[in-house]
Amino acid sequence: MAKLYFRYGAMGSSKTANAIMVQYNYQERGQNALMLKPMLDNRDGARTVGSRSGLSAPCRFVEELDSLDLTAYDCIIVDECQFLKKDQVQRLVDIVDNLNIPVICYGLRADFQGNLFEGSHWLMAWADTIEEIKTVCWCGRKATMNARVMGGKVVKAGEQIVLGGNESYVALCRKHWAKGELAPQEIRRIAAGKEAYLPLLLEADPSREMIAGYLDAGDLYVLLVNGQAAAVAVVTRREDANWELKNLAVVEPQRHKGYGSRLVRHLAKLYASRGGSMYVGTSPANVAFYEALGFRRAYVAEDFFTEHYPEPILENGAPLKDMIYLSMEL
Repeated sequence: MAKLYFRYGAMGSSKTANAIMVQYNYQERGQNALMLKPMLDNRDGARTVGSRSGLSAPCRFVEELDSLDLTAYDCIIVDECQFLKKDQVQRLVDIVDNLNIPVICYGLRADFQGNLFEGSHWLMAWADTIEEIKTVCWCGRKATMNARVMGGKVVKAGEQIVLGGNESYVALCRKHWAKGELAPQEIRRIAAGKEAYLPLLLEADPSREMIAGYLDAGDLYVLLVNGQAAAVAVVTRREDANWELKNLAVVEPQRHKGYGSRLVRHLAKLYASRGGSMYVGTSPANVAFYEALGFRRAYVAEDFFTEHYPEPILENGAPLKDMIYLSMEL
């Protein structure tokens, strides 16, 4: 007999990645699995579900269920099911009971205030199987709460539904959620909401056009100090299959505290398992900084700054011309 499954977890517990892999496993066995999401979730674009791990898959909307021939599917998967209404959960129950099609729902259990979402409420009441997908708080305890973060602080007032990713929410254990305590320091990869860090990225690279050329495809990392961004970095894949640190910026009040160095060392360790070398292109004034971290001069890109930037970039009162590339074997 088919069952209705509710698989819940806090932010960052890989719920969407799990949903995508379940769909893939059905396809591997020559079966069809229909991926659905509520129409209001447009963070990854229309008719697409996306995980912070980089996985994505096409989908349809829950609101389209009645227009679909469900007999063509062996399973139905629903992502972001916390946003469902009671009648939509009831529709899923009917599909399980009357069409004998298993339905697997993935989503949050509770909102940023610790209250059940409507969809989660009824799934908790009606699901045949309820499973928790675990993740951890910065302290190492199991994270069960979804904290909304604004201005580096945990907030507990506001609208229940405010779409956002790593830039707006963080999973905490119940103790640190209750106290509103974020990690003293942590480094997080940002997959959604990268544009929120554009002002800081512009401090290291003054061209929006240049940043746009590598930000979407690159990996963005942020070092947070008590919930506030202190430093950011972007790493991209080079054509020679090596890696490049395209941008490194530290918030002005946090400079000269070692945050930039810590972020670079973290990235070097992180990418070491992927092999190759890490490159960075910089101006003469920053060469000593990178050499202290283990980088060595590789080559010079002549006239890089004059050819790629319409306005002169001054360093110590003189216009920059050549970019100096350094590399570190990972």
